Amino acid sequence: MKETNLGGRKIDRRGFLIGAGAGAAMLSLGACGVANKANNDGSNEADKAKGPFSWKRAKGATITLALVQHQYTDSLVKQLPEFTKLTGIKVKRDVLPEEQQREKLQTDLSSRTGNYDAFMTGPATDWQWAAPGYIEPLDSYLKNDSLTEKSWDFKDFFSGAIDANRWKKSAIGKPGTGPLWALPVNGESYCLFCRKDILQEMNMKAPETVDELISAVKKVDGKSFGGKKVSGFVARGDGTWPTITSGYSTVYFGYGAPGITPDGKVELTAPKSVEATKKWADLMSVAPRGVGSYTWYEAQNDYAAGNAAFFIDADHMSAIFEDPKSSSVVGKVHYALPPKGPSGRASNIWLWSLGMSAASKNKVASWLFLQWATSKKVLQNSVTAGNINPTRSSVANSQTMTQYTAKWGTYNEVWKKIAKDYAKWRFIASPKFPDMADRWATALQAVVLGKSSAEEALASAQKDIKSTISSMKG
Repeated sequence: MKETNLGGRKIDRRGFLIGAGAGAAMLSLGACGVANKANNDGSNEADKAKGPFSWKRAKGATITLALVQHQYTDSLVKQLPEFTKLTGIKVKRDVLPEEQQREKLQTDLSSRTGNYDAFMTGPATDWQWAAPGYIEPLDSYLKNDSLTEKSWDFKDFFSGAIDANRWKKSAIGKPGTGPLWALPVNGESYCLFCRKDILQEMNMKAPETVDELISAVKKVDGKSFGGKKVSGFVARGDGTWPTITSGYSTVYFGYGAPGITPDGKVELTAPKSVEATKKWADLMSVAPRGVGSYTWYEAQNDYAAGNAAFFIDADHMSAIFEDPKSSSVVGKVHYALPPKGPSGRASNIWLWSLGMSAASKNKVASWLFLQWATSKKVLQNSVTAGNINPTRSSVANSQTMTQYTAKWGTYNEVWKKIAKDYAKWRFIASPKFPDMADRWATALQAVVLGKSSAEEALASAQKDIKSTISSMKG
């Protein structure tokens, strides 16, 4: 796979993961207080907590976190000493790339060892871990005034961000009902990134439709701008489910394609599904060599290095693109709404949230951490670290947010419009969703790499996914 240049440093996938592994050692933050045996014997259940609220309720406890490398995490880690000072709770942490964090956490949760007390999660993993009882439901903590400070203000969260973390245990369903499994810290919808300097030099306007985008990427592909040869387009291309739910989904659902619907129907071979997939493959035909192994890390790094003209992915990647320390395209990016298909514009949604292990022996301490880590103050502080898709209304409309993104052109306007008008979870809600979407992603990968036709790859994936759903119904 080719190397990308970021801020004068060359980073390839292997080097990135080695560096990430070196930074993943568990570090402990000191705190005052003596050990509290009650915090280590599993007795700190929400319904047992009585009396007035106190941040010191679990003083002396130690919790361990499983975190994902992310702008929110960067800010959170810097603020952890404040949490320890406030609560007397010591904190250990693992900070890993997304795939590694998910694998390591899955092992811990499924073994019920409770090595991790709290962790970053998202809708798909909420369902995966709620079904067997690996993740703790949070409603009883929320409702207990002894455990939840009134000024924390649960109603300040965007309702859509909360609903995406609610799910009633079932094989097939949709988010929005049932227990709350996690608290949101970062929202993600999907926009079109365009190089303003390239548009200007080519006398082009930002594409409004999928077909206009296809035409634009082919016009600029292989040309040099500012002394650098660029690819027309870049996006995620590896064979895992986030490839399906991110850039590809904006084109797919813009064509009104059905996919894997909330009611359990699988229609990957519908004419609109095949057409949308062919359109995506057309876009990816001018992506960098090796794009079949690109996760969001590689795609983001490639664009930040100035190696591509257009990109569809998480809108909050703007924090990287506008950071002179990590980007060569500062001030050169135009943030646009997702391109229109025949059915209009569309965006899926993803949320990073914080959940608690059902096997934790420090549940009250973990709840105090979740509460503090999702507070107005901590989330507002995270904005200037690049966590710029707030999940709280007060933070989204804060002066901090306005000032931090003031020089980012259309960003602040665009992300809010996508979140308000287009972004929603558009797939089945099921513990088996990652397996089903992984299978879809390998089919898409085969089409993009020219190893199979869209018709053949999608038909094969549909057959396997239907078999998975049938087994759940049985």
